[in-house]
Amino acid sequence: YLNNKPYRGVIEIYDEGKGLMAVNELSVEAYLAGIVSNEIPAGWPEDALRAQAVIARTYALYHKKKRLNDKYHIEGSVLGQVFGGMASEHPATTRAVDDTRGEIVAYNREPALTVYHSNAGGRTDRALDVWSSDYPYLVSVESPYDSASPGLNWEFAIPVSSFKTLLNASGYSLTEPEEIYAESKTPSGRIKSLIVKDEEGGSVRLSGEDLRRLLGYSSLKSSIYKVSRSNDLFEFRGKGSGHGVGLSQWGAKGMAENGYSYKKILRHYYPGTSIIKAY
Repeated sequence: YLNNKPYRGVIEIYDEGKGLMAVNELSVEAYLAGIVSNEIPAGWPEDALRAQAVIARTYALYHKKKRLNDKYHIEGSVLGQVFGGMASEHPATTRAVDDTRGEIVAYNREPALTVYHSNAGGRTDRALDVWSSDYPYLVSVESPYDSASPGLNWEFAIPVSSFKTLLNASGYSLTEPEEIYAESKTPSGRIKSLIVKDEEGGSVRLSGEDLRRLLGYSSLKSSIYKVSRSNDLFEFRGKGSGHGVGLSQWGAKGMAENGYSYKKILRHYYPGTSIIKAY
């Protein structure tokens, strides 16, 4: 037990100087059982759950390989994958993990970087356009079923003064921000880079993901938006949720509801990969 929540395996505690670090050591399959229902609802179609189980397993093994000698292999939060231990296990998602035991998305027989997000807004983007890192299987593909999401469209507003405070705290030197406009966009319409101008003619350049990080990912849900200024507010109106690279979870749900198997879903969102047994 940790913070009154039950976990499988072993809990290791490390003194990190400023505090204690808890590491849960357990099998990959037990780990996945505590993840899938945190990432998508357990009531979604079986093949959407299976697809999520496979990419969560692949993502974990990809990072395990990169951090073999570290104290832990992956964060248990949104910085890695949201892990809740036994409290997050659900019969439907555990069944999806069991149905796909050992299966991963592979490129050249190695675990692929199976990044995913909530809703692509109709089309995913290639990694190179969003993060400046290229992967041959993280390319732009259609995601037509995203429109079924009730949260497809969103709005967010922030006072100009609060925006200035956040900019300054992040090291950007500006007086009162006056205008935000897109400098470049990805093929799917995500803002790749943007300019913030202040009242004295100064300006700074940020990437679309930099601005999401600065304002908060739950506030600026994606980089597909239009922004305007109304009096002392910057108003954002956008669609989709997440970085837009790899699998769209709402897109996978729609594909599963329309008869696509989890393997076809995975091949669609990670073209050029194969599904193999890692163990």
